[in-house]
Amino acid sequence: MPRGRHRHSPPLHRILPPSAVAGAAVLCAAGAWLLAEPLVLRGLVAAAAAAAVTGAYLMRSWDREAGRRVAELTRARAGDEWRAEERVAELETDLEESRELRARLETKLRRKRVELAGLRGEHAALLRRYANAETERASVLESRRQLALEASAPPRELPAARSTPTPSAYLRAAQALDDLSRNGALQEARRTAEQARARDLAERAREAEEPQGKHAAAADQRAAAGQAGAEQHRRPQAALPASRPDRALPAPRAVQAASAVVPYAASRRHLVPQGSFDFFGTQKAHAAIESVQNEDLADVVGEEALAAHRTGAAENRAVGKVIDLTAHDETEQLDVAELRSAIS
Repeated sequence: MPRGRHRHSPPLHRILPPSAVAGAAVLCAAGAWLLAEPLVLRGLVAAAAAAAVTGAYLMRSWDREAGRRVAELTRARAGDEWRAEERVAELETDLEESRELRARLETKLRRKRVELAGLRGEHAALLRRYANAETERASVLESRRQLALEASAPPRELPAARSTPTPSAYLRAAQALDDLSRNGALQEARRTAEQARARDLAERAREAEEPQGKHAAAADQRAAAGQAGAEQHRRPQAALPASRPDRALPAPRAVQAASAVVPYAASRRHLVPQGSFDFFGTQKAHAAIESVQNEDLADVVGEEALAAHRTGAAENRAVGKVIDLTAHDETEQLDVAELRSAIS
């Protein structure tokens, strides 16, 4: 409520001027209908005209005031919109700045986390190194303590021999040495047989590829002679016979692997003419190869066994026949007395 009793309310202040103008115009019109005097009628007409002019002025003033208020409201609305747009732009700018700041802070936080992880790894590595150092220190202290205990303890005497050599042990040693020599001879025989087979295969391939004739036979003879010379140079020297001990040694064991040799002539079959006349000169090279292989076989099994093999092969040429060479074994016995003296 407004302060003071003399103040009118805003609705009454707005309604009073137009109602007064309207009342004056109505009174003038009523007086003109009731009175008939000209002077009074002129006065009433003048009063009605004054009331009309006053009403027009009031309406015009109200129109101007309403337009002014509308303009003010429009201007205020435009200002509010402009301020709202500025506020929205400011808020968007603040949002972008906050996003950029958040991205920078996240990058910084990620970098700090990486640094923290690295520091944690370094801390763990330092802890491991510290633990290793402590372990090494403890081991060193323990070794020092053990050395101190061993140094303070009296020296121990060497224990007596657990067992003494017996004749059975010497017998087993002699048998092992015999088996060693036999195994060496068996391995040498196998190597020689493999080399002979390889040479045989090479000769077959060369005979199949090269033309047969006098020149080819001469070349084969020269190659066979050169190979035989190389084999003689590579052939190991025969071992000197060892001195037999005075006392009787046990009989050597028979090795089954060295008691049989497959003949080479039975497994080798050349497609050569069987007549007595050597038309192309191929039998000479074959004879040279046979002589070299027979020399190698004689070095392994002995001349007597080779002669017996030749006679048996001439009588019976069965393929895959096995010849027993146990009776012709010329394996030499080693002198075990010197070994025993060296061991004792």
